[in-house]
Amino acid sequence: MKSKIVFSIFISFLLLILIPFAFGAGNKQTAKILRKGPSVFFPSAKYEFTPVAEGIVIRHHFIVKNKGDGTLHINKIRTG
Repeated sequence: MKSKIVFSIFISFLLLILIPFAFGAGNKQTAKILRKGPSVFFPSAKYEFTPVAEGIVIRHHFIVKNKGDGTLHINKIRTG
C-alpha cells in the first residue's frame, strides 16, 4: 500500500515537471506563435473623475496599445 502511494506521488511529480515542457513552456518561439494577430493593452484601464459642476467639459485620454502583429480594430466603445 505504501509503495502505491509513493509511486503515485512520483508519477504526479514527473507530470508536473514534464507537462509544461511538452507544451513549450519557456520557449520564446512558442510564445510568439500564441500572440499572432492583434493584442490589446491598456496601461491604465480605469480613471476616476473628480466631481465637477454641471456643464463643465472634462476630458481624459485613454492609451490603447496594440502589442500584437495584426491590425487592431476597436468597435462599439461604451462609457461605464
